[in-house]
This record gives sequence, structure tokens and C-alpha cells, in this order.
Amino acid sequence: MSSRILSSVIVTIILFQSLVIAPTANMELTAEEASVFLRCIWPKFFIIICVLSLANLFRDYNHKYNLLVNIITVVFMTLCYVLVKPINNAMDNGAMTTWKALHMLTVGLTLTALILHLTFVFRGTNKTLSRLIKRDV
Repeated sequence: MSSRILSSVIVTIILFQSLVIAPTANMELTAEEASVFLRCIWPKFFIIICVLSLANLFRDYNHKYNLLVNIITVVFMTLCYVLVKPINNAMDNGAMTTWKALHMLTVGLTLTALILHLTFVFRGTNKTLSRLIKRDV
């Protein structure tokens, strides 16, 4: 599996989790049910992205941009995973300022990983398309 395909999988998982799973849980479940579900799913999400980035890192460690993107993603997703418990504790204790700050930090880290993987997936795409078009002509 190529590094771009693995990055595409990472992008897809991040988008699906952030745009479909979490909003649906918050809209369709009671607040208590959504809390239980999301507390279960977010740590798994961070682990999955971290493992896929590690696989991608070892898949093509000679490519500098791939190396950079995946090292950053592994560090960011590990940090997000570590922050899950403090985020949950802040919510449980009603420390909304702390909760918002930590939550926004994980959102920012995940968004950065998403953007990095998107740039990796589409980096050089125009050159590749140009070569393919020239071959067909």
C-alpha cells in the first residue's frame, strides 16, 4: 500500500469521525449516551490514526515530507490521546474553561494532521496528471 493511499485513509477517517460520527452522536443520542459513546470512540480514533501514521512512517521513511507529516501526526495523536482523560475530568468537574481549551487543542492538532495528510496526498498531483495526459496524446 502506497504512502499516499495510507494518508488518504487517514484523511477519510478524520473527516468521517469529525463530520459524521461525532455530530450524529450529539444529535441523535441523549447527552448522557453521547458522552459515554464519544468517551469510548475518541481514544480509539486517536490510536487508529497514530498506528496508521506509524505504518506510513515505516512504509516510506526515505521521503522527507512523508517522514515529517507522519512524525508530526504520531506526536499530535499521542498528545490527543493523553489529553482525553483531562478533558473528561474537566467536563465531569464542570471546569468548562479548561474543557474548552483542551478540546480546542485536540481539534487544532487533529485539523493540522488532516491538512498535512491532505497536502501529502495531493502534493505533485498536477505533475502526475500532466505526465499521464502526455502519454495518452
